[in-house]
Amino acid sequence: MKKIFGINFYFLLLILLQLFGSYILQPFIPLLHKQIWAAILLTQFAFLIVPMIIYLLVTKKSPTEALRLKPLKAKNWLYVGGVALLVYPIATFLGLVTNLFFHNNVNDLLQKMDSLPLWAFVLVIALTPAICEEFTVRGIILSGYKKIGTGKAAIITGFMFGVLHLNPSQFLYTFVLGIILAYLVRVTDSIFASIICHFTFNGINAVLAWSIAKANINIKNQDITSTTLVMKISTLSVNFFLAAGATIGIVYIIKHLKKINQKDSYEDKLGFKDQENSILYKEIEYNKDEKVKKNSIISLLLAYSPIGISVVLYVIFALMPLYK
Repeated sequence: MKKIFGINFYFLLLILLQLFGSYILQPFIPLLHKQIWAAILLTQFAFLIVPMIIYLLVTKKSPTEALRLKPLKAKNWLYVGGVALLVYPIATFLGLVTNLFFHNNVNDLLQKMDSLPLWAFVLVIALTPAICEEFTVRGIILSGYKKIGTGKAAIITGFMFGVLHLNPSQFLYTFVLGIILAYLVRVTDSIFASIICHFTFNGINAVLAWSIAKANINIKNQDITSTTLVMKISTLSVNFFLAAGATIGIVYIIKHLKKINQKDSYEDKLGFKDQENSILYKEIEYNKDEKVKKNSIISLLLAYSPIGISVVLYVIFALMPLYK
C-alpha cells in the first residue's frame, strides 16, 4: 500500500500544481503576450514533464520501465489505429451528454487559436498533450498500479485522468478514454500504444476545430442545448448506438491484442527472454500477491486518501464559477 499511497500522493501534487501553478509561472506571463498556444505548451511542460523528471530522479526508477518505453510491435499498430478511430464516436456521445449540463468551453478555447497554421495547431492541441499526459498517467501513475489487476488499474487511473483535466465538460469522456488507454498500455506493454491512440483522437478534434474556425462557422449556438427536445432525443439516440457499436469493437480488439501479446510473452518466458517485463510474468506475480493477504480497510483508505482530497479540490474548483 505504500507504493499506492506514493503514486496517489504524486497525483495530488499534480492537481495542486494545476490549481496553483499559475503563481509559479507569474514571471513568464508577460512573455506570453496572451498567446494561448504558448501558455498550453508551457503548462504541459511545467506541470507534467518537470514533475515526471523530478519523480524519476528522486525514486531512481528506470525511465524505460516506469514509462514502458518499449517499441510497439508492428502487428499491434493496425489494432491500435482501429481503437483510436472507434474512440471518437464514444467520446462524441459522452461529450453530448456532458454538454446537457456543462458548456463545452474547450471549443471556445480552440477557436481563439485559429490564427495558427494547421501543423502548429495539431502540434499544440494533439501531439503535446498526447506525449505529456501519456507519460504522466499511463506512464508514471499506471506503473504505480503494476501489482493491481488491469481492470481495477484502468478504472482508477482513468478516473484520475478525468480529474486531472479539472474541467467538468471533459470529465466523462476523458474518464472513459483513460480506461481504454490504460488497457492498451497493459495489453501491449508499450506506452506508444496509448500515445498513438491519444494523438489520433486529439488530432481528429484538432483538424475539425481548425477547419470550422477557418470556415468562420459559429458553433456557440449550435450545441445540443439549443435544439428542441425531439432533436436532443434523436441526436443522443443515434450517437448512443454508434458509441455502443464502437465499444463492442474496442472490447474485441483489446481482447485480441491481449491474446496475441500474451502468447509472445509466454514464448519469451520459455526462452528466458525479458521474463520480468513480460505480460504473463506480471499476471503470475499479481496472482501470487493476491493470495498473500488482503489489506485492511484502514490501509486502503490511507492509500487512496490523496485521490479523495484531489476530488474535493476538483469539485470546489468546478463549483467556483457558479458562485461568481
